[in-house]
Amino acid sequence: MSPAKPRTRTSAAEVRSALLRAGRTILERDGEAGLTVRAVAAEAQVAPMGVYNHFDGRDGLLDALVTDGYAEFGDAIAATDDDPVARLRNAGLAYRRFALANPVIYRLMFSAQCAPEIEVAAHAFAVLVDIIRYGQVAGVVMSADPRDLAMQTWSAVHGAVSLELARAYQPDVDASAYYDNVLDFVARALAPRPGS
Repeated sequence: MSPAKPRTRTSAAEVRSALLRAGRTILERDGEAGLTVRAVAAEAQVAPMGVYNHFDGRDGLLDALVTDGYAEFGDAIAATDDDPVARLRNAGLAYRRFALANPVIYRLMFSAQCAPEIEVAAHAFAVLVDIIRYGQVAGVVMSADPRDLAMQTWSAVHGAVSLELARAYQPDVDASAYYDNVLDFVARALAPRPGS
């Protein structure tokens, strides 16, 4: 008979990561209603107490998932094209791709029921502000408060994406082509005014 292997304890960081992965899987697969402490613990193969130890329960886990969503979102829209027009457009396209690929987390990111870490959520907005500033330095975006312009831009693309996710368009509307038109509209609205 061979000696029993010593049990190794899973690190707290590994348990936390496993719970976050499990929570994200459940959210995207089963929706918010499927996100229960028991379901997450079973998916992560940890005791339900782990959810309480690491996140203080379901609501804390949901806040952490939304915080991670904002971090991913900020990375996704951080276009780095040298051309400022391409940078703005590619950020807009990435915005839509993220939302369509992660519809549940995207909706929760903009709901009042979650409390993501403020710094992480603010960073996602700062990414767009930096893209606006880049366009201003290049002379393709009007001279105005870049935070105001970023909020207006965000409002336009968020509205278009939210309508698409809600399936609020008429059946004959090509959502992709419509979104391209919204990005064109945003670019025109941001362009410097003649004589300014």
